[in-house]
Amino acid sequence: MNPATLYGHLTQARRDLLGTLRATPEGVLRLSLLRGERFHSILDLLVHTAEVEDGWIHGDFQGLPMVQDRFPDIQTGAAGPGTTLSLDAIAAYWQAVEADTRAYLGSLTEADLERTVTLDDWPEGHRQFTLDGLIWHILLHEVRHAAQIAALLRTQGVRPPQLDLLFYLPALETGRAAAPFVNPPPEDP
Repeated sequence: MNPATLYGHLTQARRDLLGTLRATPEGVLRLSLLRGERFHSILDLLVHTAEVEDGWIHGDFQGLPMVQDRFPDIQTGAAGPGTTLSLDAIAAYWQAVEADTRAYLGSLTEADLERTVTLDDWPEGHRQFTLDGLIWHILLHEVRHAAQIAALLRTQGVRPPQLDLLFYLPALETGRAAAPFVNPPPEDP
């Protein structure tokens, strides 16, 4: 599977996850569920995931300004733990990042993917990576945080959508839009 195909899955899963989050009480989305320096809530994780994609794809790989520069409220509201941003503001930012990322991934050739990228600000050790490897790193970063958000939702009694690739493969392989996943009724206790 190439990165653009996996990205297609991530964008469909992202929509399903956002649909669940829109039906989730805002108090749950803002609840401090994690102990850490920067990310305490589900909204914090959403902003972080979008910012990482934006920074790597647009800033590091293309040398372009981050999409975030077009969203001043994101820059202000994302600082530190306990984001002040609304889910709609985060979703709008993420959709803009997604549009630019799709265009970028669609333009890459095999030669582009084999290009070596040197990370000057990377800790001591290995600093050179293929663009392909770094793109996979970013995609898997989102997979990990989506799973983390799904687990956090479960701790609050919210059933997350099914985000497994298996449920999206038929649509990805045929090029059709994935049918939205409908959660089955809750299991009997």
